[in-house]
Amino acid sequence: MPALSVVMIVKNEEGCLAQCLQSVHAVTDEIVIADTGSTDATITIAERFGARVFSIPWENDFAAARNRTLQAATGDWLLHLDADEVLDPSGAKRVRALVDADGLGADAIEVTLANYSNDPRGWRWTPAPPGDPLARGYAGYLRVDLLRLFRNRCGFEYRERVHENITESVGEKNGRIRHEDILIHHYGYDAPKARSAEKAALYLAIARQKLRERPDDPKYLYDFAENALAHGLVEEAEATCRRALAIDPIHLGSASTLATILLNRGDLSEARQLLERLETAGITPPHILTALAAIDCREGHLDDAGARLDAALKENPRAIISRLYRARVFDLQGEEDHAFEELNIASNTAPGLDEIHRRIEAHRLRREGAALLRADRGKEALEILVKSLRHDPEDPLTHSQAGKALHLLGLDAKARESFQRALRLSQSAPVGSILTSMLVAILALTGL
Repeated sequence: MPALSVVMIVKNEEGCLAQCLQSVHAVTDEIVIADTGSTDATITIAERFGARVFSIPWENDFAAARNRTLQAATGDWLLHLDADEVLDPSGAKRVRALVDADGLGADAIEVTLANYSNDPRGWRWTPAPPGDPLARGYAGYLRVDLLRLFRNRCGFEYRERVHENITESVGEKNGRIRHEDILIHHYGYDAPKARSAEKAALYLAIARQKLRERPDDPKYLYDFAENALAHGLVEEAEATCRRALAIDPIHLGSASTLATILLNRGDLSEARQLLERLETAGITPPHILTALAAIDCREGHLDDAGARLDAALKENPRAIISRLYRARVFDLQGEEDHAFEELNIASNTAPGLDEIHRRIEAHRLRREGAALLRADRGKEALEILVKSLRHDPEDPLTHSQAGKALHLLGLDAKARESFQRALRLSQSAPVGSILTSMLVAILALTGL
């Protein structure tokens, strides 16, 4: 029967290694770990699980380190894990079944890495199943499909110093690949800020070195741009994305990153041109359509925005940011009931995401405040609208309602501040020129 080796590289992972090894202990025949200089109890913990541990020097090359573990492994199949990962229990059984069946005709198995995060703005973000204990309180994760289980002794090797992968090598060897619904839970993605900063600096240095080796490879350029952006080097990230797109005009990663940079600085025209090039080429994942919808909103084209968001949600009904944008567009079109319905769908899809619950409560309070305004109950309306803004401070509609309440109370200076705040949000958030025109008219009519 084929044997399975788990292969890992580690350094100072005493806080998470035991959970990782426990998740695979019952299904693996061998655990091979290369330690790159631990000074804590990492090696002791590994040996307690029967791992074979050997030390290697760290040379700023993740691929080289991983290849050392491949060379040391004796199993017929190899499973790559990191210390801050846990193999899902059902996935562990499936891995064992695949190894026992010698891959069912495949040479490498693509699995899903769940990078847990509570920020749904990542374009691969997926809601976690409600109540899943392995989510550890996270509302969702960034989904990445990777080759993590593969045959040994086939000449497969890791490439790239950082963001290392074995996919290129498997392709060169004509390896047969199949996808399996196997989940690996990754808890290190949303690391504490201090550790994230240290990691970002290390990855940036390695990515810079990697790029020198292949300066005209769009993937290498994109990887460097992502690391540069994470390190706050916006201009360098932008220049690198442009280099990548000069080589491959529809490179999705580089286009996505450059569009984010352009939108953040308010360059809507070039961002639209860039994203529409992808749209014309048929590259329309939800985050591209949502970004275009955001531009539509800022330019006042609410019907176009709605159509694009509907297309994004048709492709992926669980795309939370697309759903939240759709709710905002419905609000701006005066369709509050439809907006509320979208927010509730979002809540049912990702019940662990606090942002959605805050949006729902803000929406409810705004409507209550508007009803009080219509009854000329300005003081009560203002109290309710202030509560709404605590939940959703970026909603220009609520700021404009608060301005009306303040004007009704004779507090014209504060009313003007609220209207101007709504105007600023209408120019920087996905709200469109329709609201801007309305607010300008209000300011003119009230003499503010």
